[in-house]
Amino acid sequence: GAQAYRRSPASCAVVGGKGAMALLRCGTVLALLHLQPASSQFGGGPGGFGGGPGGAWNPPAPVCPPFKCKSGEVAVGRPDHKIWSYGCKEAGMNVFNMADLDPSNPMAGLNKKKNDLDKCCVEKDICKQTCGKTSKECHDLFQKCSKKNCKNDQNCQLQAMMADIMSDPMEDDAKKFDLEGAKCKAYNRGQKESCMCVPKDDFKSATEEKLKAFYREFNPEKLGPDGEIKDVGDVWKKWEGKEADMFMALATKYKAKAVEIREKPKPPPYKPPKDVEDAGSSMEDASADTEDAPEASAADTGDEDEASFERLRSALLAKKKAAIDDEDYDRASVLKNDLKSLTETELERLKKRKTEAIAAEDYVAAKKVKDRIARLSEL
Repeated sequence: GAQAYRRSPASCAVVGGKGAMALLRCGTVLALLHLQPASSQFGGGPGGFGGGPGGAWNPPAPVCPPFKCKSGEVAVGRPDHKIWSYGCKEAGMNVFNMADLDPSNPMAGLNKKKNDLDKCCVEKDICKQTCGKTSKECHDLFQKCSKKNCKNDQNCQLQAMMADIMSDPMEDDAKKFDLEGAKCKAYNRGQKESCMCVPKDDFKSATEEKLKAFYREFNPEKLGPDGEIKDVGDVWKKWEGKEADMFMALATKYKAKAVEIREKPKPPPYKPPKDVEDAGSSMEDASADTEDAPEASAADTGDEDEASFERLRSALLAKKKAAIDDEDYDRASVLKNDLKSLTETELERLKKRKTEAIAAEDYVAAKKVKDRIARLSEL
């Protein structure tokens, strides 16, 4: 039961399903299992949601390996790295709070204004993308921020719980979902993007270059006419040995300008488990709404232009899948638009060909082209 889940939080295969829906079910179940049964509405003592003091969502910090350099080198922040975040303006969940229940308006609790956890999510991402910060520091930062923001608000606590679990886009992956691995994946990616290795003797100069790059973009008054840092000795006196904390503090202070807010990619469509797929295979075989249908049409017509279209389309689909697998969602979005443009161009060509076939009274060819247009239009 719940205790077994707590002992092995990464075991999610029993939840059922796969891909995005499995991740959602797994994350939700594991989160809810942290809500200890007790005397209050949802357990965990005063406030409702259990697992920590006051009922707050309080999972253990993930233990993620730090960014490493080869012998003789040390990690330092990349001067050109731009911190980015999806934020979490909408955690997407709300629940009844019995303490706020108004018998004359029972839905008021659901319509109550949500606490804004976006600040907490953005600052957690700043931490993950600050070279030298540990995964525990980033985890503790989010916990402290969300507890301060939510206090005893059960809706806010649930939103913080889901924001913590679902902070990264869901993947369509048939592999067993690893909750701890997913948390480290975001942290490891952030450190890889923000860190670089330099010889130990160059650490100080590289750190100053990173600081100068930050000030040039976000606070040039900190630089002298020669482009050097003003009072650099005082900076080192205050921050030597705490360079990661310095850059974290600066990015947080200027986050309105220093952090790029991106739109989180939509999750991939749900794919049922194999046993469900097998059970519905006869229905799938009868359906013409598949990506392979246009390929069959191209082979039947013997049209070289259609064959070229299919080759280009297959190549773009393969590149898009590879981009998604690599979590390069910006490239995946570009490839998606390329696919759309390619299909629109092919549709225009086919419409012209159908008109020509009708003018030549070749109604068999016109019918084939019409069917082809219909299949492409459904993609």
